[in-house]
Amino acid sequence: MSQLNCLNLFNVQGQVAVVTGGSSGLGLMICKGLVSNGAKVYVVALPSDPINEVVDELNKLGSETGGSAFGFPCDLSSKSSIQALAQEISNRETHLDMLISNAGIRRDPPVQCNVLTASITQLQQSMWSSNETDWEKTFRVNTTAHYFLSVALLPLLAAAAAEGRDQGRGVVVITSSCASMHNVTNVDLTSYATSKAATDHLVKLLAAKYHRFYVRVVGINPGFVPSNMNPVGEEGNIFSSLFDKVPAKRPAIAEDIAGTVLYLVSKAGAYVDGISLCVDGGRVLLANGQE
Repeated sequence: MSQLNCLNLFNVQGQVAVVTGGSSGLGLMICKGLVSNGAKVYVVALPSDPINEVVDELNKLGSETGGSAFGFPCDLSSKSSIQALAQEISNRETHLDMLISNAGIRRDPPVQCNVLTASITQLQQSMWSSNETDWEKTFRVNTTAHYFLSVALLPLLAAAAAEGRDQGRGVVVITSSCASMHNVTNVDLTSYATSKAATDHLVKLLAAKYHRFYVRVVGINPGFVPSNMNPVGEEGNIFSSLFDKVPAKRPAIAEDIAGTVLYLVSKAGAYVDGISLCVDGGRVLLANGQE
């Protein structure tokens, strides 16, 4: 049956996407997956990020599929900057098929220790060294920005859902982390993991608020993914001792992340709403004692 053909189920040809944190890591993987399948992608990143270089790379990638990319600098910790971004997108588009709200930060304690082996004194010193402002910044980017982005772009998302909800159009995909589900790590990720746990709940809250327009809100909880935040394979990586403990025996690659997002934003995932999907190679099983 043609309607069950994978090219039909996962089709995003000509659809419009906004991807935050799109210049590196997870965001770049997602951008490549969308452009390679013919989507028009607005790449959002910090002004200091190499946006133009990334856009050039993506446009070359999309030259054979009709995919395209445009870059926009934006400080997502600022509500006014988010509003300006939404206005710029609204000036260019009548609808937005997908918002991939992916940007995130991590702020580790200045005084670090191995939380699995540290003494009480070492653990206390490390945790107490955390800065209040780091907690505030972490939540502002990792949680609050998702909220304001979805609100600012809601009319465009609703317009897409009204035209093609059965095709999966009009969806918000929020990047969380498997760190929201457990703490099987040697590094103190408390502020990061707490912000991601809040993000998981935000997915449900937003889905409940937007359900009347069938603007779907879903989340992904990735495990180890190569990025500036997690330089997999580089000497001195603080997580290197944990890679072999993942049942998949490897970090995630572009196909893992892009494939998950293509499912959630296309006809294949059009009946999925208000849930978060863990993409961690089975690492969460270790936290539940299922080795």
